[in-house]
Amino acid sequence: MRVYLADLGHNQLTFSSDIYPIGAANLAAYTQAYLKSPKPVELRLFREPQDLRAAIDSAPPDVLALSSYAWNHELSKSFARYGKQRNPRLITMMGGPHYPLTIEEMASFLEGMPEIDVAVRGPTYEGERAFLGAMQRLIDVGGSLDGLLEESFPGSDWFDRKAGTFVRGALIPRMDDLDEIPSPYLTGWMDPYYESGYFPMLQISRGCPFTCQFCNSSVKENTKIHAHSVENVRQDLLYIAERVKPELPVCFADDNFGMYERDQEVAEYIAHLQDKFGWPRYIRTTTGKNRADRVIKVMRTVRGTLPMTSAVQSLNPVVLENIKRSNISLDAYAEIQKEVQAQGMQAYGELILSMPGETKASFLKAVSDLLDSGVKRVSAHQLMLLHGAPLSNPDQRQRFGLHTRWRVVARNLGNYGTGEDVVEVEEMVVETPTFTFEEYFETRVFHLLLTIFYHEGNYEEAFEYARHHGIKPFDLVMHLQKTLASAPPRFRQVIEQFVTESRDELFESSEECTTWARSHFAGLLDGSIGGNLLSKYSMLGRFFAGSEALEFLGTSIRSVLRERELDGQSPGLESVIGYLRAIMLHTPFAHSLAASPTWTAEFDVEGWRDAGYAQPLEEHRFGKPVEFHTRVDDAKRALILSRIATFGEHPAGLGKFTRTMFSRDFRRTLARAGEMTGSGQAA
Repeated sequence: MRVYLADLGHNQLTFSSDIYPIGAANLAAYTQAYLKSPKPVELRLFREPQDLRAAIDSAPPDVLALSSYAWNHELSKSFARYGKQRNPRLITMMGGPHYPLTIEEMASFLEGMPEIDVAVRGPTYEGERAFLGAMQRLIDVGGSLDGLLEESFPGSDWFDRKAGTFVRGALIPRMDDLDEIPSPYLTGWMDPYYESGYFPMLQISRGCPFTCQFCNSSVKENTKIHAHSVENVRQDLLYIAERVKPELPVCFADDNFGMYERDQEVAEYIAHLQDKFGWPRYIRTTTGKNRADRVIKVMRTVRGTLPMTSAVQSLNPVVLENIKRSNISLDAYAEIQKEVQAQGMQAYGELILSMPGETKASFLKAVSDLLDSGVKRVSAHQLMLLHGAPLSNPDQRQRFGLHTRWRVVARNLGNYGTGEDVVEVEEMVVETPTFTFEEYFETRVFHLLLTIFYHEGNYEEAFEYARHHGIKPFDLVMHLQKTLASAPPRFRQVIEQFVTESRDELFESSEECTTWARSHFAGLLDGSIGGNLLSKYSMLGRFFAGSEALEFLGTSIRSVLRERELDGQSPGLESVIGYLRAIMLHTPFAHSLAASPTWTAEFDVEGWRDAGYAQPLEEHRFGKPVEFHTRVDDAKRALILSRIATFGEHPAGLGKFTRTMFSRDFRRTLARAGEMTGSGQAA
């Protein structure tokens, strides 16, 4: 029997998913270890659609098992149809979190997918036992689909098309010990991906004790935490460290990394790997929503390579009650930020737009409060109604008056030779009784400006200069939005195009959205229209119109200073703007990385920054103007060029790979004239 496991991602515009296929690899390792068959079973793992199509053409499988997420569901369905064309006896299975919660929706969902024979459900994200059970039953009945579906069995659902009924299998218990799953790293399933440019991913624990209604981790079966042993995680990390390119990050698929005692042990081993291999330099995960003391200790241990994600989602008590969530107090949150910053680490805040009960005023106040607490980035995510999340259930939609639109999932489309253009679509909340459709767009523009200018300290020195003169970051960004009409034309065009595309990307139904996407497929595929618009236009504003953005920021600071009659007290502003102009990299990177601009300054901007901005910049005046040269060190150049080679230099690619880099990675190094060697290195 030939079995193909496919965790596909779109890859024609850029890589829509940038991680190793850990979910499907877990299934492969688990099935390989425990499946009992009198005849050999060939298991193969696929990540790229092109590879799967070639394999189906040359050696059609008997079973095709496909993952289902919001970003690849249509792609998986397309390959299920194609596989059945090539082999009419093919048995197709699908599993993953993209699955409804109510019985009525489950039945309708599967009835609408005739290309899928079995939905391998498992408890929430845990499909290993369910898939093994389906495969073992298939082996035991002689490989026949009719035999497989003769009666219900645990962990799998399907729609019986002959009887017109929905068949639901019993729920399978979760694993208490994740070491029951053989390591997909140590068993070799991940070996083909070390040269791919994808990022290695592990899952240390499963489950989430929180019940946030917008999240598909919140179902009651998922509240208890189960984990791998620390020794198991150490072995995987060592195996990866010995093989991976050191500039690539490591990703953890945990919902609350750092919140548990074992995470500290993992962090200590990561520190050991950093000493031995210089890896990892960046850790991408979701940090714990509680036990900030533990999270901070973990962050210290891994030496600033793990940003703290403070996913508060809302600070409005009405919203928090509606979504069944509790946050730590804002005062406690501010104390955490002080500790994080004192350790030279970064913290991010996360909010979600258009939540039930949120208003524009309460949302913007939450942004202001988070910025005042010291976070370096506030992400305002769209509220997507996901299959598997309680807020998507019909009763919740009606209760909260959620009005939605459909759009194309950013970067998630392509034509892979299956006979059709494949487009993923998603449903978003754009209006509620307390948050109007127009307020939704106004807030989106504010968030774009915040992302361009404040994200991870892109223009940190300018904002700190403004802060020293009594201008809060929130107020400065609000001023930028208020005065957009006076922005440099190239930068203003970026914002105007963002607004136009943000309106044009929304549709009343998934069918209307898909029809539009297929009629505009070429433009969507080359990135000239569509994509993750916030990411796309923040990249345009930051890297393609960066000079104009910096000019607009400087003008805006001067404008606010004049309004407050402080213009004559700000002699250092020109030095700050000149410093940023000299050190910041931009597109085209081949030119930018090779350039070495000079800068003459009256103020020691870097000395001021290194002193923690404790005093006004004017206290760091040089005795006379000083000339500086700039350079890009080899490691930074290699990192940027490596990411461009994998993801591309267009806005979609930049938006993808900058997620695992810091703003400092896009800055030149400064040295006084005469302190450079002939090779451009500091003497």
